[in-house]
Amino acid sequence: MKTLREAKKEWIGVIKGEGGNCPCCERWGKIYSRSINNNMIKSLMWLNSVNTEWVDVPNKAPKWLLRSNQLPTLRWWGLVERATKTEMLKNYSGTWKVTEKGTAFLHFGLNVPKLAFTYNGEVVGFSDETVVASDCMKDGFDYAQVMNTEYTGAEA
Repeated sequence: MKTLREAKKEWIGVIKGEGGNCPCCERWGKIYSRSINNNMIKSLMWLNSVNTEWVDVPNKAPKWLLRSNQLPTLRWWGLVERATKTEMLKNYSGTWKVTEKGTAFLHFGLNVPKLAFTYNGEVVGFSDETVVASDCMKDGFDYAQVMNTEYTGAEA
């Protein structure tokens, strides 16, 4: 019979590779890699363009941002922060703000890891390779044009 330590070591090997079902709970597990994509950058730029510290994203964000659901993923790199739940709220709020690191990433060329490795929705590591915001955008996307365009509140 395996010890708990041995079972955990074996499970880590499984989730680092192709993934598999946990022998205890039968839940699927795998460590996934994620990179910052074009929609995340656009979401970060929108949040940064709003002139308040905290933004009630579900009630203020344009529909394209809400549909993409990419903004929360940026927390893995420390680029955005969600307001913590309070006693008045049973769940976490949808209130977000750009961190100083997020501003530096957008405006000052801060490098962040290209990949975040996650398990069960939490970061377990980062790649050594780094990127700047413009590296994360698809060809043909004009970063300067978007940054210099004033947001008018119209939904896309």
